[in-house]
Amino acid sequence: MTVKESEKEEYVKWYRLAEKAIGNLVQHPREDAEILKWVSREGWLLVPTHLEKDKEKLKQAPHPHIFFFFDNGHIRMGLTCNSQESIRKMRNILHKFHTQERAEFLDRLRQLDNDFATAVLSKEKPHHHLQTPEYHEVFKIQTNKINDRSINRLFQCVDEIREEGRTKKAIENSKRIKIFPMLDLAWTRARKNEEHFLKKMSQLKPLYEICLKIRTDSQIGLETKKRKKTVSIVKTCPKCGVQESKSMFCPRCGLYLSPKEVTQDELERIMKRQ
Repeated sequence: MTVKESEKEEYVKWYRLAEKAIGNLVQHPREDAEILKWVSREGWLLVPTHLEKDKEKLKQAPHPHIFFFFDNGHIRMGLTCNSQESIRKMRNILHKFHTQERAEFLDRLRQLDNDFATAVLSKEKPHHHLQTPEYHEVFKIQTNKINDRSINRLFQCVDEIREEGRTKKAIENSKRIKIFPMLDLAWTRARKNEEHFLKKMSQLKPLYEICLKIRTDSQIGLETKKRKKTVSIVKTCPKCGVQESKSMFCPRCGLYLSPKEVTQDELERIMKRQ
């Protein structure tokens, strides 16, 4: 998108305020012109992390992004999963590896103001992959009302949209998928008032920090393999079956404990039973 001269100062002004609210999680360009390169064809500005060097990398990034754009005298802002990999990464919040992050994430969602919403949209490009997308809202809930049931529902909607895209591709014998899911984790509309904008943007920061911690599928797979390969020594009593990782003799009957190799997961289960 070629940013209109009349809008350049606007994008720069609100980006600098977003920097102030979000801190070191995002890029702080030295030159104002560097900010304008992140504006999309539709007028969205996805705020880049330090990992993104250009707009293409930003579009395909495996994590959600803070965004804002101008909307009839207001500013629409939020935290969105713009790429399919970022949606898959957020699904991992339901994975056992993220028990702590999941609880903290839900708690932070419930602390947001009542005007924040969570939504699933279908993003369609029926004619050409470079066309301006068409967006259709499929699911929406007040963000601070979200719970396990609604989280499951929103990912069900994501899967339905993805399947619709695959099915349409097959029916039309097309070379590309034309329909994709998009997930707005939390969004709201703010007045063009600096204090109001900073308040809303600051509420998104803790959520954004948690999102950046969540592992991708490949990271979880590697960690799972590592845990399965990690071997510890557990000592087992031949008489009463007591298992210990530290003692040399059974605390119940006093017999010598026989050493046995176990994986990290097995060791944790043993420790929980003791």
